Amino acid sequence: MTGRISMVDAPGGALRNASSLAAAAWRAVTWKHVAFTLLLSLLWSAIEVGTSVPNLANVPWGPPLNSFLSMALNGFAVMLAVLVADQASPPSLRRWWPYVLAVLAGIALATPLFWFVSQRLFTIPSAPQLAGIAEGFDSIVFRHATSRLVICGLMTYVYVSRRFAAQRLAALRVVQLERAAAERRILESRLAAMQARVEPQFLIDTLAHVERLYDIDAPAADRVLKEPSAYLRAAIPRAGESASTVATEIRLANTFLNVAALRSRDRLVPGSGGTSIRASARMPPMVLLPLVKHALAHRPGRAQDDEPFEIDAAILDDKLLLRIRDRHGGFAPEGAIEAEIRDIRERFAVLYGAQAQLTLQDMDDGTAALIEIPYERIEETPLP
Repeated sequence: MTGRISMVDAPGGALRNASSLAAAAWRAVTWKHVAFTLLLSLLWSAIEVGTSVPNLANVPWGPPLNSFLSMALNGFAVMLAVLVADQASPPSLRRWWPYVLAVLAGIALATPLFWFVSQRLFTIPSAPQLAGIAEGFDSIVFRHATSRLVICGLMTYVYVSRRFAAQRLAALRVVQLERAAAERRILESRLAAMQARVEPQFLIDTLAHVERLYDIDAPAADRVLKEPSAYLRAAIPRAGESASTVATEIRLANTFLNVAALRSRDRLVPGSGGTSIRASARMPPMVLLPLVKHALAHRPGRAQDDEPFEIDAAILDDKLLLRIRDRHGGFAPEGAIEAEIRDIRERFAVLYGAQAQLTLQDMDDGTAALIEIPYERIEETPLP
């Protein structure tokens, strides 16, 4: 009993599948399909009449009307059949045989229909009939089917080739996006490793200095010893975190500079207006510290290394703007070719493309570094 039900249901299932494909193809028809088919019918009819009639001034009405009617019926039939083939054959498979069958099926159905409409329904005379030659079903169907098969087959070949090319381009774009995402993940892991690097020799020298300082000024040594601990807490990434914030990077830069100067004093001084922005704005790690070190290295000899920098944060058009001002020449535009600046710009290009930039500029009261990156809000976990 089960076998009989399966045998009975199989034709029904195939019929339902065919009906669903036809319905999907019908829904896929757009005004562009209709307009292109009508335009092709008019153009091909004009070509046929122009090449077959020597005197266009005395063209009878029958042959041009037959040509247009034949081309239109065959064109729409092939168009629908090709759309059915689109539904049945995804472009990723790049199969040609469904479209070959679609063209043959469209011509096989539309040409006899044309004969019925032209010869039986409206009795439109063909060119041989006007010349007194009896032309039956076989001759009319063969003549129109062969010519329509050529033009419809050529148009289908162009359409399918473009469809396959578009699919290949889409697949290539997916691969490129995946490759870019992989490169971004690699870069982020490298940035995390860079963030975790605490420059051991720098810390060893600092601790050695603290040890010597204990011999001459124990209270000062206690104060200085707090800064390497603060630097380590800020520099080593916390478990589960893949991003940093502006506040964290400011804290990291200040603790590094305090360790280097063996004193406790914030030298990267934030403005008061962007407090909430700094606490929640995401930014790549190890950007502010290299900038500050660059500025210190390029300050003129008369400038004191412990003179503060000023940093302001703002949001404009979904962009996070950070401006670090130096009252000396540390961010002079001619320093934009230095390795630290190039490295930051390259990281911005990989992470954000053309949506981020780093600019060094002269100002009335010194120089400044302007950072523009897309604004992303994250919640910062407090340091333990």
